[in-house]
Order: sequence, then C-alpha cells, then structure tokens
Amino acid sequence: MQPARSAFARLRHLLQDVPAPPGLDPVQLHLGESRLDTLAADTAPLADPDGWTRYPRPGGTPALRTAYHGWLARRFGVRRALADGRLATEPTPGTKQALAVALAQAVRRHRGPGTPAVILPNPFYPTYLAATEEAGARPVFYTLDDPADPAPLAAALDAAGGHAAAVIVCNPGNPRGEILPAGALARAATAAAAAGALLLVDECYTDLSYGPPPPGYLTLTEHGTGGPGPFLVLHSLSKRSRAPGLRSGFAAGDPATVADYARYNHLCGVSTPLPVCDVAAALWSDDTHVRHARGALAANWDAADTLLAAVPGYRRAEAGFFLWLPVGDDETTARRLWRDHALTAMPGRYLAADGPDGHNPGTGHLRIALVHDRPVMRQALDRLRDALTPDRAHR
Repeated sequence: MQPARSAFARLRHLLQDVPAPPGLDPVQLHLGESRLDTLAADTAPLADPDGWTRYPRPGGTPALRTAYHGWLARRFGVRRALADGRLATEPTPGTKQALAVALAQAVRRHRGPGTPAVILPNPFYPTYLAATEEAGARPVFYTLDDPADPAPLAAALDAAGGHAAAVIVCNPGNPRGEILPAGALARAATAAAAAGALLLVDECYTDLSYGPPPPGYLTLTEHGTGGPGPFLVLHSLSKRSRAPGLRSGFAAGDPATVADYARYNHLCGVSTPLPVCDVAAALWSDDTHVRHARGALAANWDAADTLLAAVPGYRRAEAGFFLWLPVGDDETTARRLWRDHALTAMPGRYLAADGPDGHNPGTGHLRIALVHDRPVMRQALDRLRDALTPDRAHR
C-alpha cells in the first residue's frame, strides 16, 4: 500500500497496528505544538460577539499593523525600510497558506524555459514540497550540512538550469534547528535574484533560540545588504506565542510581492477576524511571554543534554523545538518507541525526499519535539534514554 503524502498520515499508518504498552501515559513527541507555557494574551476579545458579526477588515486593523511594526523594530531593528516604503507587511492566516499562495504566484509569473523549478531545503517543512507540487513546479533540493556553505544551494540552482520560480530558505531550520549566518542569507538572496526567483524566507522559529538571536533577512533589508530581487519573509504566532489555533501571522517583503499576495488574499482568501486582530496585536506587542517560553524550552534542552548524553548521535539543536536524532532505522525505531515506551516520534524520512543520488537525508533520523512542560518532558526523556542508550535498551 502506497503511504499517504502527509508526514502525519504516514506516521498514523506506520503505528496503526502497534498497540501502546499498558500502564504508560502516551506522550506525543512528533508534533511541534508547544505546551511550555500558558497563552499570555487576554482572550476576552474572542468572547465579544460584536467582533464576530462583522466582516474582517482587509489588511488587518491599524493596531495590528502597529504591533507588527513595533516587533520588527525591536527584534530586527527595522524602521527606515518601513518608513521609506522599501518594506511592506500584510496579515496572513498562519504561515502555510501564505507560503503556498506566494509560491503559486511565483510559479505562475515565471518566464524561464521548461517547467518552473522551486529550490527547497532537504529535509523540509512538508508544506514546501506539497505547495511546489500543487503549483505544478519541479522541486530541486539542497541540503545544508554546514549552514555557512553556499555550495549546496548553488548546486541546486545549477541543476535547475540557472532559473527558478522561487528559492525557499528556513531560518532557523525545521527539522534540524540550524541557524544560517547573515552572510549565508545575503548569498542566498543574491543567488535567488540571479536566477529570477522569489526568495521565500520562513522565520517562524526565530524567537526560539538559546544564544544570540538568529539573524533575520529583514535586518539585511534595513541596511541595504539584502538581495536585489523580490522577497517575502514569513512570521507566525504559532511558535512564538504558542497560539497555532489563532491562525495568525504576517508576511513582510518588497511592496510589489506583498501587494500581489494581499490582492489574492483579499479576493480569494481569508482575512483576519477582528477579535483575532485584537489578541494578535497584544501578543506581537509583548515580549515577556516569549522570554518565559524560551526559558522553559532551554530547560528542556538542558534536561536532554543530561539525560540523553549517552545516546549515540545526540546533539543539541541551535534553535527550535526539535531534536534531530540519528537512529538505525527511523521507521522501526518509531514503532518500537510507541510499542514499548508509549512515545510518538516522527521518522525523518517523512520530512525529506530522495536526492539526485537516491539518498534521503532524513532516513535514519527521528524528529523529537521537546514541547511539553518540565514533568512530562522529564518522563519522556527518561523513556527515550532507556530505549536508545545501548547498555539500557538491551537489558
């Protein structure tokens, strides 16, 4: 039976005939849905019936846009680019829809020879590949084992014939948590422009780091060191504020690209409801809850450093929720973790694709989400240690 394309559907299929062990509470480690802190915003606006009886305002409310711009100034130092019109913003219903729409528009506009190519990282957030295929484009992959090395992206563009509809960059990365330095972002932007491509930068994990904040592409834009081509940078409250159910984010980019996306979304898409605008504005305006959640996540990584130190291949990610852990066979290990330890983990091969050499860079890895509060996470890490440390697993 051919497995479903969705990574989550493939995982359900993999585990459907595997019973969980009796006496253990299941812990979901396959999904990046944070349980690190309570929602910080005042949700009273969501209970106001008046806001739900009115059509949403295209482009969001003035308060929401002010909140976006305030956060961009605090986080990335972006001020002049907004003031002088080099940068525009637009609300999005999360990140997935915005990415898919912008990519489809880039494919439609592309005038290069043959089937348009989309250059995307491998491993990847599954929507990158799904949106590429739905747009009728050809995916061409690059794998950044060294985030500072431009060679893999250059090779992918060469494999695409030097032309592409879009280049996707994820920073920090999902699933591996790597951080691209500012120079690598600038080189990616220059390469995308040379290929006639839209640069799509997914920065949804930018606030989930433990050291210095990851560089953002918009900082380059502010200082005039970004690429000369069209670009769109995506941000979301799903990870930053533990609010995926709000379906609230925004896109920032050059005015023409943002206007194209906004035009489509106003005519054919989903505008942000007024009550959601109010809650989202409060979340984008507050950084205290982000610091608390970042501290809780760092504590989970500290616990993992201690409890999983003897697990072969363990390495702390530079940013994000996800442990990218080498294992012998990712599907077999995922089944064993569920059968013996009541833990769900995502096989890495479901988050990657075969390269030109036939190798899938996700094979032999598990993506494990460190998203639970400290007691649950400690329990799950104890089980992982027992399952994956050689001198314990074979007792």
